[in-house]
Amino acid sequence: MVTGASRGIGRACALALAGAGYDVAVTARTIHEGTSDEGLPGSLATTTAEIEALGARSIAVPLDLLDRGSLVPAVESVLTEFGHLDVLVNNAIYVGSGNDQHFLDVSMSDLEKRITGNLTAQLAITQRALQAMVSRGGGTIVNVTSMAGMVSPPGPLGDGGWALGYAVSKGGFHRAAGVIAAELGDAGIRAYNLQPGFIATERVTLQPHLAWIAERGNPPELVGQVLVWLLSDEGSRVHNGKTIHVADAARELGLLPAEA
Repeated sequence: MVTGASRGIGRACALALAGAGYDVAVTARTIHEGTSDEGLPGSLATTTAEIEALGARSIAVPLDLLDRGSLVPAVESVLTEFGHLDVLVNNAIYVGSGNDQHFLDVSMSDLEKRITGNLTAQLAITQRALQAMVSRGGGTIVNVTSMAGMVSPPGPLGDGGWALGYAVSKGGFHRAAGVIAAELGDAGIRAYNLQPGFIATERVTLQPHLAWIAERGNPPELVGQVLVWLLSDEGSRVHNGKTIHVADAARELGLLPAEA
């Protein structure tokens, strides 16, 4: 199950999993092509079609992270359809008003939406998935995290930095994998942070204020490749609870050239 898979990192992860032999359930708000609130390409319909073209089974689960009552049922619908979950990739985040405002300018309502959409929703989805995984004897949680939740910015928002709401929500989210690994490692659960670094997603490449990311960004497909490696026999030896930096792992795997 991959959340936020209509485009970008989520879509890339879903397709990589399908190429590796997984059946994949995908969630997103954009159900059909051309209906994105931001005018971005991508949809659940397109992603599921691409997964099926790779020979895998796919189900689309429309999901808004701010719709609290739909989070657990979304996981249950996947469990009903597939019978079990091997992997949950928490990729989706909240994108909405207040995303690009300084702390003194953003409303408490927008901050609360960001915390809910970037942290609370993920915990609800993950808890239900873990209950099923533990009952079955194992499973893997992969949280797509961010350096914004790990380090201080080099400058303010608009000058190399990021919004405080994003940083604190991703900072809280970043702590989940390590605690899950500590609590449930003996129950066959693996949990990791996957830190993508700069990625040139559709949203990044089409928004002028994110050009500084696009210029440095790797393609989303690189995240999917590292994810599949992490889930492989070789990658399974990575210490439970660890943070994997995509660019570093990609260099070690020969997917990116070594830094000079």
